[in-house]
Amino acid sequence: MQIDFTHCPGGVADKDELHSSFFSDTAVAVQRLRQLERAGFDCVLIDDMGGLLANMDLASLALRSTQSIGVLVSHWPGIVAPVVAARQFAAFDQIGSGRLALRVPPSRDLRETNDDSSLVATLGRTDEYLMLLKRLWSNAQPFDHEGLFYRIHGGFVPMKAAEGAVIRLQLGGLSGTALKIAGRHADRFELPVGGFDDTLRLIERVRVAAEPFGRAQRIRFSLPVHVGHVQAGEGGQQDWQLTGEPEHVVSVLAGFVELGVSDFIVHGLDDADAVEAFGRQVIPALRKAFRRHDPAPTHLRKRPAMLRRIV
Repeated sequence: MQIDFTHCPGGVADKDELHSSFFSDTAVAVQRLRQLERAGFDCVLIDDMGGLLANMDLASLALRSTQSIGVLVSHWPGIVAPVVAARQFAAFDQIGSGRLALRVPPSRDLRETNDDSSLVATLGRTDEYLMLLKRLWSNAQPFDHEGLFYRIHGGFVPMKAAEGAVIRLQLGGLSGTALKIAGRHADRFELPVGGFDDTLRLIERVRVAAEPFGRAQRIRFSLPVHVGHVQAGEGGQQDWQLTGEPEHVVSVLAGFVELGVSDFIVHGLDDADAVEAFGRQVIPALRKAFRRHDPAPTHLRKRPAMLRRIV
């Protein structure tokens, strides 16, 4: 079974925006990105507080200065026109030889609202936007489109591979509408932090939502986890915290893998030593446990306590 690790620089797992990180210094950023590659991370999350343009600049830096690590860029639909975004991301896809992926988080406009009509409208716009991105990345000829939210005349992305740009989409959400959109578009579904039972129930709901589109078994599942230094857990952070010795960290993550989680978004590794230790002590141990699609070894099979909330 393939198990992937995405590194989240700076910030905390339950925030909409990530703040100071190694990207604030270009030279340090290049060193850290290359260290992430050596440590076994598959991807780095770019979610800068500066917004889309800053994210695009950082994505370009990450793709140009590395050889193998994937780049997952947070992108909110509606900030730029679909054709503009599709062209920019297709160009990055060419630079990175297929290493680019887009994370589509909930709209910033909905952070403080409980307005159901606004939610439905925003999700409808997201659905149409993603449909247009995928069509722009795949069509060999220009096309026109007139929808509820977007109008396009002669839409076309010239800079893409002959078979089209294949850019992975990562979505999340809890409402029925959000799950339907994820079922239609998501290559990966980003789960909220929770216990084993809640995680399993949501995975099942996503697969049910994806079934009408023939995608129930095609969606992979990502889970954010926050770790301290893997040598010893330290509390005091207002976030979901996975603490303990490396063996305990592996045991907890293995419990989620058995439920169907295949990608962990790792928060909290904010210095080079922590990245190196996690890559040496946790990543290879978890991958070895599931290398041949076998059940986890007996010592990993016992369900550990769920991730605990530090308040």
